[in-house]
Amino acid sequence: MPAFEAASIWYLVYFLSFVVLGLLYMQWRLRKQAHREALNNSFMLILMRRGLTKLQLAAMQDFFARLPETEKQEILLSHKLFAQYLQQYLTAHRNLTGNDRVEIFDKVLPNYLPQIEVKSLSDLRPDELAAIDFAGKSTLSTILKIKNNQILLSSSDKLPAPPLKAQVYAYRPGLGGFLLNGEITKSQGQSHIFQHDGAIEFRGDQHLMTMASVELTLEPWPHHEIKQAVAEDDELAEKTEIFPALTEKLSDRAMVIRFLTAPPDWAIKKQELWEMTLDITEKPLVCRVKVTPYRVRGTWLLRPVDLDSAERDRLFKFIADNQPVREHF
Repeated sequence: MPAFEAASIWYLVYFLSFVVLGLLYMQWRLRKQAHREALNNSFMLILMRRGLTKLQLAAMQDFFARLPETEKQEILLSHKLFAQYLQQYLTAHRNLTGNDRVEIFDKVLPNYLPQIEVKSLSDLRPDELAAIDFAGKSTLSTILKIKNNQILLSSSDKLPAPPLKAQVYAYRPGLGGFLLNGEITKSQGQSHIFQHDGAIEFRGDQHLMTMASVELTLEPWPHHEIKQAVAEDDELAEKTEIFPALTEKLSDRAMVIRFLTAPPDWAIKKQELWEMTLDITEKPLVCRVKVTPYRVRGTWLLRPVDLDSAERDRLFKFIADNQPVREHF
């Protein structure tokens, strides 16, 4: 075999060194990627337990993606630093309503405020994030001081000149939102004095329900006329039945009912959707529901499928007025 020349040996050394350095670099990149994914997974685990809406979840993912790697790790270890960075992000985030920004902060950091209902101004806290709702708009603000029936607020945006009819929105995770009615009486730049008068409205939350017994009726849906046009041989199309029932548990996400006159078992199994008419205050609430057996014998679970926001608000108010408790099914 021909012997290696000195120059060839050095080329081999350089080549092997390059391969080793390349492998070390790839290993470093893989470790860094694994670390980044571990941070993202840890953050997502926090978010998954916070009851965020789809829009709020997207905002939080954007918040975390914008942070440098070192700061991502720091906020997961420091509750105070997390609150500071999140408040800065929400203040600058103008694509969300003030109410959404308040809810994000309080949901993601649920221990930041005491979990008590807002029944008076004394239940609010200085430095608490709140929203100012006015003329169909909403802006983020911070509560600076509370005295008697007045709140000193600092807003992220300028407001129209006072006097200005407005509401202050506060949120408590696991309970819901609270609207304080009143008026902005004085403004100086982005500082405002809010004079509270009237009642505090409760907006409700998906974690509340009432045990009130409310009358309702269920009717197969689509109705008799529609079903006849679709399927002549459908047994439910031959005869329209309306089945009365009473609620035992009632939230906006689900209801437990007991029939006064029950549909036949075959009908419940065959019928995918039912139209519910729930007899709550002001006027009946009408929506489509799915019906499945509940774990308590003789009861059934109803889940609304097309409850719009206006009707949901009415249902929240009804629940709030009828001894609400934490939702449990």
